[in-house]
This record gives sequence, C-alpha cells and structure tokens, in this order.
Amino acid sequence: MNKVLDIQSLTISFSTIEGRITAVRGVDLTVNKGEAVGIVGESGSGKSVTAHAIMRLLKEPAARIDEGKILFNNLDLRLVSEKEMQDIRGKDISIIFQDALNCLNPTMKIGKQIEEVFIKHGQLTADEASNRSLELLKNVGINMPDKRLEQYPHELSGGMRQRVIIAMAVACNPQLLLADEPTTSVDPTNQAQIIEIIKELQRKNGTSVLLITHNFGIISMLCSRIAVMYAGKIVEAGSAEDIFYNPSHPYTDGLLKSVPRITRNSRQDLSVIPGQPPNLAEIPSGCSFWPRCKQAMRICVLEEPPAAEISNGHSARCWVHHKTKGGLAG
Repeated sequence: MNKVLDIQSLTISFSTIEGRITAVRGVDLTVNKGEAVGIVGESGSGKSVTAHAIMRLLKEPAARIDEGKILFNNLDLRLVSEKEMQDIRGKDISIIFQDALNCLNPTMKIGKQIEEVFIKHGQLTADEASNRSLELLKNVGINMPDKRLEQYPHELSGGMRQRVIIAMAVACNPQLLLADEPTTSVDPTNQAQIIEIIKELQRKNGTSVLLITHNFGIISMLCSRIAVMYAGKIVEAGSAEDIFYNPSHPYTDGLLKSVPRITRNSRQDLSVIPGQPPNLAEIPSGCSFWPRCKQAMRICVLEEPPAAEISNGHSARCWVHHKTKGGLAG
C-alpha cells in the first residue's frame, strides 16, 4: 500500500521552567492510503503533540523538533516553507481539534467560517463556496443547515459545533485527516454518530485517517491498526485484532482492562493501572513504565527495552519478550 504519512524517529522537546523536556521520543508511524490508524494512550503521552507536529503547529522556539522526518507523500514537512505549509494545511492535510468551541471564531457566522476554507485555497468563488458549505453541513448530519449557516458558534450545541469542525476539515477532500480527540466534548450518542460520519467520508473519498484518543471504544469503531503511546514512545503497535485480542505490553493490557464492560452473567471490579504517568522532566531510567508495572524485572529498571516482534506487523517494547530478563526489580 502507498504510504500517505511516514513518521521516522520523531523527537520533540519543550522548554519549561524545569528545563528542556522531551515529550515525543523516537516515534515511528505510518498511515497508508485509505487507512485509519489510531494512537491511544493516557493524557501526556505525546499523542496530540505528534499531531501538531505533522501540521507544523508547534509554537517555536519553546517547542522544537529535535530529530526525525515527517514524510507526507514522500515530502518532508519539516523542510517546506511556512507559505508552502499554509497551502498544504486544510487542503491536503486537515485536523479535527478536540475543543470545537475554542476552534471556531465567536464573531463570525458558521457559513462564513466554512466558506473561508474554500476561498483560502482558491478552489471556489464566493457563491460556489456558499452552496458547498450548505452541502457539507447536510453531509455531516446537521439539521436545518440553511439556518445554521447564519448562526454563531455559541448558538449551536456541542455536537453541532463538532460537526461544523468536521465539515471544515473535510471541505477540500484532504488526503490525510487528523482527528485529535474528536468526540471528547460530546455525549455517547453523538460520539458514535461523529465516528460514523468520519467512516463514511473515508469510504467515499478514500481519505487516510489518524485518530488520536484515549478511548479504546472509539478506536475499535474506526481503526484497522493501533499504536499505543506511553511517555512519548510507542510501546506497542499492531492490527486492531492484535491489540484487542493479544495485548503484549503490560500498559496496553492495563488500558484494556480498565475499560468498563457489560456482561450478561457476571460482574467484576474495574481494573486500575497503579500510579501516575511519569513527569516528563524526570522519566525513569530503563523502561518508563516499570514503576507502574506488576511484571517489572531488574533489567526493566536498568535498560530500555527494544521493540520485540510478536507476530507479523505486531511489536511491543517489553523485556518479557526478550530472552535476557535479569531477575525481579527491587
């Protein structure tokens, strides 16, 4: 399959009062044409930072890409000028942000904000942009779309605002759609509807999707491949079937066991991963997950595990899958 996105050894750091911290540490990730890939992990794992790096939205010089490549159709986005990137954003690569209210201009009507996308990229005249905006609102399931075009963001519900953001993101039929927690601010019914909208747009236009979320339920509805991030690293990656039915990193296993399940004949307590994600200014030596891991061994404290191949296309960074183990930690 053709790689639309190919991230290689991406490392990103931020300047803070505690010094320079590394938020993304050597991430490798690909998204093929027409494919939906999910990145899942707790808050602070580096998911959104990765998405913002792809869009070149990191605020420099506080944020800095220290190493790696971000290849979009073999074009390294790190090397293009800001003017070239402005042409790519919204047309070839779009993003759905998690907070629709803060992403929309409160002083502009919805219709004008959608029309701006077309006018910015010189695709349509003003009249054509207006007609296309109406069509987009219909496509994303907004009722009375002609009325909504004349309303301001504060007059719409959270679910409607999120649909407007999706309409803007797909307006120019991008090749790659980044969905950064696209369902966070809406209720479960709207969550399912929004994922169905993205799936339909993917099927219709062949759009590649990179979904970023902490919600395995959302991931399961859309993605064929999953990358699990912890403390700035991808600790496990594989097909959706691999991750859900054969989780091979203790962190992945813990995340899955913490998802509430309704079963017909039994009830069980919700599992919890002990402790907290590490402070990125003080990442533990060795495997960054060992302080929270029930399977931790001495080597986990001393050395960072390399990726181990579990099966074709399925890998995990855990010493359990390597012959050298070195005894229990502590």
